[in-house]
Amino acid sequence: MLRRPTRAVTIELSQSRLEDIDPARTVEFFAQRSFNTLVVFALGYLHGETYYPSRYAPSRDGLGDRDVFGEFVEEARRAGLGVVAYVNSFFGGPDAWEPHPDWTQRWVDGTETTQGRAKGLCINSPYGERIVSVVGEVAGRYDIDALYLDEPSLQSWCACPNCVARYRADTGRALPLAVSAGDPAFSAFLDWRSRVVAEFVGAAGAAGRAARPGLSMIAQHAFPLASTSDDHFRRLFWGRTSGRRPPQFEGWYRPSFYGQDIRLVADGLDVVAIEPWRRFVGTPAWWVGAAVSYARSAGGHKPVLPLLEYPHFPWGLSRLSDDEFGVACADVVANGGELWWPMYAPGQADTAGWDRIAEVIDALDGARPVDAQEAAETAILVSRRTAERVALDDVDAGYLDHLLGAVLLVRQLHRPYRLLSAEAMDAESLRGCRVLVVPGAAALEDAEADRLRRWVADGGHLVTIGSTATHDADGRWRTDGLLDDVLGVHQLAETVAAGLGYLVGLPVEGRRVLPARAPVRDDQHRLEVRSATVLAEMTPMWDLFTPAPDVVGVPAITRNRFGAGIADHVAPGLGRLRYRFELFEALDVLDALLAHTLLDHGPATIRGHHLGPEVGLHCWASGAVRHLFLVNGSSLDTTGRVAVLAEQSVVVPAGTEVRSLRGTGLKIEAFGPDRLVTLDRLADWECLILS
Repeated sequence: MLRRPTRAVTIELSQSRLEDIDPARTVEFFAQRSFNTLVVFALGYLHGETYYPSRYAPSRDGLGDRDVFGEFVEEARRAGLGVVAYVNSFFGGPDAWEPHPDWTQRWVDGTETTQGRAKGLCINSPYGERIVSVVGEVAGRYDIDALYLDEPSLQSWCACPNCVARYRADTGRALPLAVSAGDPAFSAFLDWRSRVVAEFVGAAGAAGRAARPGLSMIAQHAFPLASTSDDHFRRLFWGRTSGRRPPQFEGWYRPSFYGQDIRLVADGLDVVAIEPWRRFVGTPAWWVGAAVSYARSAGGHKPVLPLLEYPHFPWGLSRLSDDEFGVACADVVANGGELWWPMYAPGQADTAGWDRIAEVIDALDGARPVDAQEAAETAILVSRRTAERVALDDVDAGYLDHLLGAVLLVRQLHRPYRLLSAEAMDAESLRGCRVLVVPGAAALEDAEADRLRRWVADGGHLVTIGSTATHDADGRWRTDGLLDDVLGVHQLAETVAAGLGYLVGLPVEGRRVLPARAPVRDDQHRLEVRSATVLAEMTPMWDLFTPAPDVVGVPAITRNRFGAGIADHVAPGLGRLRYRFELFEALDVLDALLAHTLLDHGPATIRGHHLGPEVGLHCWASGAVRHLFLVNGSSLDTTGRVAVLAEQSVVVPAGTEVRSLRGTGLKIEAFGPDRLVTLDRLADWECLILS
């Protein structure tokens, strides 16, 4: 089994010259730099080439009688490091596709996915059986702790002969060749793709464990909380787009492009692995930690191992800034993940960069105890089904903007938070949650809505934003919303555009809960108000400065008492307005809504008081001790450097003893019934130990 905490590095042998590979020197290099686990190529990425003599797959050109993988295993064991075998399951070389052209994955027009001389191979073809055999071979022959299966996927749609035949055999229908949103048959096709990938991962894991009982199984999950937007690719690659993605997948939720579903695949895994390379998908620095938090929830709280960016993307020897190393590592650990970095060219490494990573790893020792449980009273719900079934080819504007915007808003309210998978939500995952923000979750199933209903009735504070439970699991509009009784409103299919409009806070029982006026520029569903109270109206205004005399406001934000709890509904896309359109007033609106929880139920256990807007707050409990992370991404996205902040403050319960893990100076004073802890400065991150 892998060590916890894991500090891993991947030795990317496909990008190396064989004559430069020195396993003894490489292992020593990392052993001296606080890494405890090596992920070593057994079956490489470029051509499905092996770095050991195999019965099932061709060896790397020039390998000869050498067993490079075996050398790494031997040296790692001698140094006391754990070993993970890397097996690429997607790309194969000419030895596979020249004699077997029917093994390649295909776009709907017959196009093959290529990368140099390699092509994407289909796991429904005999090539999938080859990979399973390689997994068993490696596990049985070498003393390894775990095996990592890279890119198990159906990225090319896939409409190859093997998929066409299997889909017919499995379903009795022809494999779809076009997107059909809201169609149950197309929804079944999406389910089938995810099931095929999960079954392949399960078969590989079974082969590995049969050959080596106790083997930990890991598999890649690609870029959660991201899309396949060509707009970003064109910016990244100077007008070019990826030749890997079929046009049908433009704008899709990226894991759906791969046919990957963490919740399904995790059943056959011991560790959930993700690739949160933020430059590749055009996301902020804090997205990495958010992706880790979501993967923990969707993966059943199994350990999460994110493969972090080391160099600038595309791959090269030019490294990221020292500050980004610190923030990325701290944010991953603060969100419950372990640390994993790639080295693409052993023997040509940037030593100074790896020295910096080692410093960060050492500084994080003791920051999050192994037995710690996440202590976040605010959660943000992620609906993968909405991204896949409702947004489809408009994921950014249709869903991810809402979701990432909500994360940004909650971060800037400086409450410890976590992300929660709607599909994996249960009573245990909601335990300790007082506020649940649900942005744009249009496609919820009955069981998910029932869970939310019971949670609100038991005293929870639900804040829904945009379309909520308006579509079924196939992406079709529902006549009656699943949460109408909880929200006290019915969302109509008809929408109204704000234009250049305003949210206008209304007096309720003599006082105004929300700001008197905040700008808004979004479409929203018309609301049929039932039992809810209207807190704000949206006043459309197309003329500049002054609305026409006949403009009438429509209900936009409502509050409903349901059981012992409260359900707020915000019809406009509050998160999207903040994330995409930089509508900063959205923060005031959400702050006013969440303030109710503080007023009625007493102060949050821990909260930010005076923190920079790019400081994230994350809390973990180990017995009576709390570990409070403050992760500072200020100016990182624009400069690559973190702006050091002075006098950053958090509120903690009275009687709490506080110390700084990194030795930062603290001032502690009374703050009403609580205590105010002020750090004299905050660099990239800090961890406060509260007891």
